Amino acid sequence: MKKTSILFTLMLLYISATAQVDPVIHDITRFNRPTTSQRAEISQKIGLNFIKINYGRPNVKKRKIFGGLLEYGKIWRLGADYQTVIDLQNEYVINGDTIPEGKYALYAIPNQDSWTLFFNQDTEGWGQYTYKAENNVYEFSFPVEKAPEFTETFTIGFLNASLNNAEMFVQWENSRIKIPITISDKHRKEIELNYTNALGLHEQRLGYKYYLTSEYLFLEDKNYDKALTYIQKAIDSGINAFYTHYLKGEILLAMGDKKAAVASAVEAKKKLQKGFSNPEWERKIEQAILNWDK
Repeated sequence: MKKTSILFTLMLLYISATAQVDPVIHDITRFNRPTTSQRAEISQKIGLNFIKINYGRPNVKKRKIFGGLLEYGKIWRLGADYQTVIDLQNEYVINGDTIPEGKYALYAIPNQDSWTLFFNQDTEGWGQYTYKAENNVYEFSFPVEKAPEFTETFTIGFLNASLNNAEMFVQWENSRIKIPITISDKHRKEIELNYTNALGLHEQRLGYKYYLTSEYLFLEDKNYDKALTYIQKAIDSGINAFYTHYLKGEILLAMGDKKAAVASAVEAKKKLQKGFSNPEWERKIEQAILNWDK
């Protein structure tokens, strides 16, 4: 075999092994340049891990997109050029289905009132030209809503993110869909194991770990009794700061004890350091003292 043929084969093997890198850079038939539909990557941490999406971003360019360039009822690669790939770095629940950790190609069938979204196992193809329905592993339907503004460049992103939840949105032209994502039961147990293990260790900053655990239990699990126990442990461990007393007040308020909640807010005000100079926290605590007992 000629040396050039061996080199060509090795380069093809390299490209295959590094699927989902930018083809403009790594495809030996191309050269590195700006592309018509530039690639983008968006990531959002939900729970313990990140969800990452790599996709091509076409522009409207004065065209009618939905019901025009993209025919209703026809499969679309949810972007441009090679596969749009979502990388779930833990197990998540999307629209009621538990989806294992892994990479999936995203496809959609847009219609006027709703879109069908597919998670597909083939992440190495070239959009709808290599699409095979038998590789779909999950299928969802989401209503279409009017986008808050005209979107020239196709956009995927995240909205309303909290510790364990977020909404992924897909938006182009005047249309948008939103995809609710939350952690799975397995993922939740990993979080619980992490803080249980951390709190079982007699090490530095244990009090602060009690605070962080209390905050998590208050915000995400709504387990107010346990959250109150841990925030008190944080305070008793020496984290006797304005933010621990404020969180204690929030928990007590959620439990219906307004008087004790206000007392905690008053204590938080006392604990603000001299020269702390954080108007946001000062206003927040003042408003709590005024409003929590109403």
